[in-house]
Amino acid sequence: MRKLLFISIILAGCTESSNKNSPKYYYDLAGFINQQISQLTDNKTLIQKNLLIGNKTETIQTKDIDWKKELELFLQADLNKQSYQLSYTQDSTRNVVIYQLKKGEKLIVKTLKIEFDEEKSPKHIEALMQVENYLYKSEKNLSMDLNKKQLENYQIEGWQELFIGKKRDFKVIGIIGK
Repeated sequence: MRKLLFISIILAGCTESSNKNSPKYYYDLAGFINQQISQLTDNKTLIQKNLLIGNKTETIQTKDIDWKKELELFLQADLNKQSYQLSYTQDSTRNVVIYQLKKGEKLIVKTLKIEFDEEKSPKHIEALMQVENYLYKSEKNLSMDLNKKQLENYQIEGWQELFIGKKRDFKVIGIIGK
């Protein structure tokens, strides 16, 4: 259980509330993730969660999970925040959109990539988040796979380093039960 608490601390970060009435400059990732959270919570979906911290591993299976906390980093990767407006370039093809942080900008989300299915629903989401200040450095690579608007799995992989400590690697893999 201490490992789960540690992961929560690792994954916790500063969040910035976005105004729900403000225009959406980028894909509404927060809206989509909140739909997934609601759906997973309502269905009491089973999850197998594999945790790796350094060289220690733990696997749990449960239906009792706080999906808002579990997918918090994906909510943080949403680009529709007041301070993020016009900070990203957009490269789009028919089924993929990639947002890249512009040079000179100093925001946590460096890239966000969304692949869509034939119905224009996300089927794969990736984000890279980095923080660096005088106390703390971290990098988180997020990804999730969906099938017909249903979350199938997600992965959060990265590292953190405190100014007085050594670098700690971590990985969380969530596999959603059927």
